[in-house]
Amino acid sequence: MPMTAQERHYWFARRYPLGDVRQSMAPVHWKGWCVAFGFVGVLLGGAGAFVWFTLQGNLLEGAAMFAILAFIAGAWFVLMTMANGDRVRTVADYREERKRV
Repeated sequence: MPMTAQERHYWFARRYPLGDVRQSMAPVHWKGWCVAFGFVGVLLGGAGAFVWFTLQGNLLEGAAMFAILAFIAGAWFVLMTMANGDRVRTVADYREERKRV
């Protein structure tokens, strides 16, 4: 049996209300924050790999490693946001809901 909207726990919510041209999302659940921190962690790891390869004299390999890791992390972040994002309610709605409880 599928879950209703009230039973589903969204990880991300819209930053701006419906009708706004901007479509950005922000984390509203601890799992969303884990995804965001994981994205930043992979980027930092890619930057570290870039520095390491560069210090070894392999600038091209370092740049390629960073680009590959950045692409994978970005695609993963966008997929998680699309799969677990509330496209109707905003972050402000979630903050108000938390105040009422």
